[in-house]
Amino acid sequence: MPSERAFLRQRLALVERWLANPDREFIPAAKGRVRRRSRPASQRDLTYRREARLLRKLLARTREGQALTTLRDWREQLGAFLREHRHQYREMQDAYDAWWVLPWLERQKAPRPPRPPAARYLDGDGAPWIIDDRFLVLLDDLVGRLQKWLDEE
Repeated sequence: MPSERAFLRQRLALVERWLANPDREFIPAAKGRVRRRSRPASQRDLTYRREARLLRKLLARTREGQALTTLRDWREQLGAFLREHRHQYREMQDAYDAWWVLPWLERQKAPRPPRPPAARYLDGDGAPWIIDDRFLVLLDDLVGRLQKWLDEE
């Protein structure tokens, strides 16, 4: 039986290695491939830090056999949280988007509407998380990778 915790530890070590070498020439791309860095290291991708934080939380809070179920539950709950947040701030977002669509000269004359706040979620430990589409994609990616790991062995 493949170990979920072994996958989490292996993935965390890989992500931490990527974070430890910010000036690397090649960076991970989709489907197990790598690509050349196209932007400077000063604009490091936040996704790896978020993934490392998420993997540490999973290792601390789950036992063997619970990681995949926990990830799926979190994905469902946080997806619903983001939908509710977007519904709550829809009018504010529409006004903000409409301002950005204006031609540049009109935009200079019109007052900039307030930007809707980010969807902040406090977990059971009181730690704040910013929930956005990239975070949900990260959860989907981890679910897919873990499922593939479990199916292969």
